[in-house]
Amino acid sequence: MPGHEHVHGPDCDHDHDHDHHHGHVHGPDCDHGPAPYVRTAPKIGRNDPCPCGSGKKYKKCCDA
Repeated sequence: MPGHEHVHGPDCDHDHDHDHHHGHVHGPDCDHGPAPYVRTAPKIGRNDPCPCGSGKKYKKCCDA
């Protein structure tokens, strides 16, 4: 059917060596690297007070 997207299923019986121009599907053979890290809390600056509560700068306490 023109304008109808083809979906491969268990009963699909045509040659799969041609390009369908589907979006990328991630699978076991996907060659992308790991997903980028997304920070959940704001980044602690080296000159900010240490979050451990010592009263020292982060760079002189837990970042050392």
